[in-house]
Amino acid sequence: VPDGATAELPAAEQRRIALLGGAVVRQTGVDAAVAVVVERQADRCREQPVAARIVRAVNAYEEKARGAGPGGPLTALEELRLATAGEYAPEVVEALARVLSRDCLTVPSAG
Repeated sequence: VPDGATAELPAAEQRRIALLGGAVVRQTGVDAAVAVVVERQADRCREQPVAARIVRAVNAYEEKARGAGPGGPLTALEELRLATAGEYAPEVVEALARVLSRDCLTVPSAG
């Protein structure tokens, strides 16, 4: 996946990657709850635990804002807001917006 960007992939591919990621986490010996968060990122928003909703929204924001130029952060946030009807939890996106507003919507660093 170019630059690790999964937010724009088809749902089936997102699911496959999430399950693979969860399997990797389980092999590390980390608490199984962490693996569940990774695995559940590809679930429908309403079915996700809160931690998976947060990780999914922040991951998508970073992917969308990275390398998008000066307007990238605002555009990325707007795309997330437009997708709150099903893909992203509205309360998570608005919390992300509040955090970003404290940092003046900075572009995530690559790496």
